[in-house]
Amino acid sequence: MSNLLWKSLVRGAYKAAGLDSPYAQTEYGVNWSKQRRKCLERDDHTCRVCGTSADDLGRELSVHHITPRSEFDGTPRRMNALDNLVSLCLSCHGTFENRFTDCSSEEFSRRAREHLD
Repeated sequence: MSNLLWKSLVRGAYKAAGLDSPYAQTEYGVNWSKQRRKCLERDDHTCRVCGTSADDLGRELSVHHITPRSEFDGTPRRMNALDNLVSLCLSCHGTFENRFTDCSSEEFSRRAREHLD
């Protein structure tokens, strides 16, 4: 089994359990777990676009980087700043990935909700 496939399987298993994978720290920075938790708490474990809650889904929501991680070359604290993070359900995460990348979490949520209407 290739290393990439193995990492994908491990990430998926951990994510399904609502946990960070062992690879999260190297890929998202040392403060990722803390910032992810803060984002979910700030957003009351509810998708900021459609309003679906983690309880409705039966699983944890995704935490989306508004400005993509690839644009933060070696600066995880800025990348994982709460204003760059937003809680999204899987459907909204897929719909709004790489869109509205130039705004705050509040502006992202507003623009995404307008797009759904």
